[in-house]
Amino acid sequence: MQAFQVAPRRTILLAIGLVSFFIILFKFYGDVPYEYYRNYSPGEVLPPVEDNNDKPQPGYFKAQPEWDFSVPRSAKGWNGYARSPKPKDVVVLTASDGGGHNSAIPDVLERVLADRKAYCDLHGYTNLWINTSRYDIGDAHRTWSKIPAVAEAFYLYPHAEWIWLIDTDIILMTPEYDLIKEIVSPEAINKGLMRETPILDGQLKKNPTNIFTPKDFRVEEIDILITQDHQSVNTGSTFFRRTAFTRYLLEIMTDYTMLMGNDHSGAEQDAIKHLMLEHQLVRNHVGIYPQRKFNAYVQGGDNMGYRDGDLAVHFAGCWVGGKCKEWFEEYWSKKGHKEPWKPEGQ
Repeated sequence: MQAFQVAPRRTILLAIGLVSFFIILFKFYGDVPYEYYRNYSPGEVLPPVEDNNDKPQPGYFKAQPEWDFSVPRSAKGWNGYARSPKPKDVVVLTASDGGGHNSAIPDVLERVLADRKAYCDLHGYTNLWINTSRYDIGDAHRTWSKIPAVAEAFYLYPHAEWIWLIDTDIILMTPEYDLIKEIVSPEAINKGLMRETPILDGQLKKNPTNIFTPKDFRVEEIDILITQDHQSVNTGSTFFRRTAFTRYLLEIMTDYTMLMGNDHSGAEQDAIKHLMLEHQLVRNHVGIYPQRKFNAYVQGGDNMGYRDGDLAVHFAGCWVGGKCKEWFEEYWSKKGHKEPWKPEGQ
């Protein structure tokens, strides 16, 4: 009788031991630390990572930990996306070093940063500036540095659900404009995205791509919100949602061999355009809004140029005619205006 009692006890102990073994095994080997891949990777030994927002990053920027930003359950699938985000979980990101064509505008970085802080304070959004000069992007065009800035913004704010990346040469014209209600809520996306819209690669009449945005899309799968002008998509004002797809797209866009390291006149803009034109999967996750929704230009008709009540105005291409300072000062003086200034149809 005693032998029969010992046998089941041994079986139970053995089972517990096996379960414990596999728990320990998966604990240490199932979720391999990010640093393991860095240290094990072939080729040149990478320097120690830096995870702050002040010092220049040594080595290629993808070796930095922010590229492994986490995607919580709340950001996955319909259950987490059927609700609108809280204001604090919307980050307004200015990624700039203050140089480039915008340097023609006096104190442009200081002015727009103060204005965006006031806008975020009014609505409860999170305001963030990242100095992109600290990224090592090799010989790529400086505008590529906006992409690692988006990854770092998600890393710095683990609970951020949306990152609104806006260029320095953009003025927020309507302070009361609600980003959540008008742009990133599921209701706004379902109502506002353009269906069966041609994706442009140059002017449509001369360069038809015969590629269109989906007729039907799943709102919970829309992870990037962008606009396009008369030529192509424009990344000067773009929304990114915290998802695994967004993280993957950012990495693919900055693939140095295929995209980032090549001579693309449109830099990161050409990368996302290429991926949208070539891959249905990307088109299913990137939603196109009418341009004036959050990326109106100074010049253009009612579908493109700034009109009263629009959220923002973008001075894209102002450097071509040396108009950056002139246009900026004109619109800056009208920021928050209530009187009719640029009505529809004019």
